Amino acid sequence: MLDEWVPYRRQDSRVQLRVFGFPHAGGNAYYYQAWRKLMPADIDFCPVELPGHGPRMDETPLTNLDSLVATLQVILEPLLMVPFAFFGHSAGACIAFEAARAIRSADERSAIHLFVSGCPAPDAAMENPWKHSMSDQDLIAALIRYGGTPPAVIERTELMAAILPTLRADLALVENYCPAPGTHIACPITVFGGADDTVDNASLQAWSTYTKGTFRVQIFPGGHFYLSEVSSAVVDQIIKEMRFQKTLLGPRLAGVTT
Repeated sequence: MLDEWVPYRRQDSRVQLRVFGFPHAGGNAYYYQAWRKLMPADIDFCPVELPGHGPRMDETPLTNLDSLVATLQVILEPLLMVPFAFFGHSAGACIAFEAARAIRSADERSAIHLFVSGCPAPDAAMENPWKHSMSDQDLIAALIRYGGTPPAVIERTELMAAILPTLRADLALVENYCPAPGTHIACPITVFGGADDTVDNASLQAWSTYTKGTFRVQIFPGGHFYLSEVSSAVVDQIIKEMRFQKTLLGPRLAGVTT
């Protein structure tokens, strides 16, 4: 089961830190495969493959975030033996936040960092119209505006017919998410965004109320899918933050196994 949910991972003695990554709506784990090659040996970047995505396309996608995170708690536990963090882009950011809030290791450790990208804070996101109930035509138009989906895919009716149900489920998953007032996490939050994205700076800054830790926003050139253009720069920032957390953990890392 772990192989289905976390198809790309390393479990060897060099791994001292892990980052679990969640893709955008309709995306899959392979989207982050290149990032793994950019990570140093002691940081394992593990993209999560959700039901209904990638090789799991024939499975029913999940539309309830609480249910998803409860499942992830069980699935990811063998990989939580080392300090861990979460990353999520766009719709994946809400999954990453809820995972950071709820998931604990067997010895009750929580996430040491949360990275969110291209997504308004949950309260800001609730002000936007729901997309999962759009018509197929309007949803495809939204995909074209945001970019990230190759024209060759959009032009193939049979491919879009397969993709749209999963896309709708992902959008429903996060658009139905409504954290209680005052919901927050203890670990730091780093927010990434694209300078030309429709997600404005105020919506990114709004994440500051969701942490009791440190907070910062970093903007990169590009639109909503700026990640594809500046992968190395984003990964460098993740490495920097994780190494800083590693120094804070200090001796507590001693004896930790993968």
